[in-house]
Amino acid sequence: MRTKEKDLITYKDGNLYCELADVWIDPRNPVSRALVTHAHFDHFTFGCEEYISTYETAILLKERVGENINIKTFDYGENFKINGINISFHPSGHILGSSQIRFIFAEEKWLISGDFKIQKDETCRHYEIVKTDYLISECTFGLPIFKWDETNKIANNISNWITNSPEKTSLLFCYSLGKAQRLLNEISQTNFKGNIYTHSSINKINNCYKKLGIDINETIKIENKKEIDKLKGNLILLPPSLSKGSYLKNFKNIQTAFASGWMSIRALRKRSGYDKGFAISDHADWDGILEVVKKSEAKNVFFHHGDSESISKYLIEKESINVLFFQGII
Repeated sequence: MRTKEKDLITYKDGNLYCELADVWIDPRNPVSRALVTHAHFDHFTFGCEEYISTYETAILLKERVGENINIKTFDYGENFKINGINISFHPSGHILGSSQIRFIFAEEKWLISGDFKIQKDETCRHYEIVKTDYLISECTFGLPIFKWDETNKIANNISNWITNSPEKTSLLFCYSLGKAQRLLNEISQTNFKGNIYTHSSINKINNCYKKLGIDINETIKIENKKEIDKLKGNLILLPPSLSKGSYLKNFKNIQTAFASGWMSIRALRKRSGYDKGFAISDHADWDGILEVVKKSEAKNVFFHHGDSESISKYLIEKESINVLFFQGII
């Protein structure tokens, strides 16, 4: 167990914390100053006195929670100091505006990966390899069973799934921020020629992406439920929260699918209640995590946000990398 008291980044009250800078990273509870890696709500909490993020993350957060938040922004690679600690944001490839965060103090370098992926995604900046002494990495899919297919293959599978059932309305459930925009970009490069309709929550984020200069395939916002029965042969993107409610009662003769890395697990696919599962994730798979760890040249690695037992054992035994554990985390 890690017991060194003077680590630059520690784990306090369930959150990552830099005591010297008195700044928290993606805190779960309101704090005085929060560094935010990206605009997904599981990495953001309301009520902080000050937020710090990239410009794109700030715009997305304001779109989602309102303009009345005190948020300071920095460009990727721009260095800034808090209490003498050098800090900078670097692309993590997760969604638009998502970041790794690097801390430097007295020549010691720490890097927090944030959520990340290394697969190609034209709707956000690609993951940047950043050298570091200490790496704190997410590990959402840290098992060797997780290995993603190329995104264009998944997009073609989705296109065929819709096209092969022209008498049905195809409902594809996906996260409104990041996943939906990536899917739209990829599907636009397939042979699918039908219309794509989106729920208002996805449409709102699409418009935000466009304002930030990202080319998103044109879609039609679903507004009139009376027109729903005329959508057969077409695709509708919906947030997962609508998959279990009364919303689906508005549709007739449908097929449903969920786009998520968890759909690579056959048992989960069968239990999910969807007709189809497409394994596409905005997180790195097993090989992606290993690649990032190796290319970072970190000799000391911490994992969080996932099951790290298998990958920790592999790195210790096969790569001679020192995998550490924050005090209080086993």
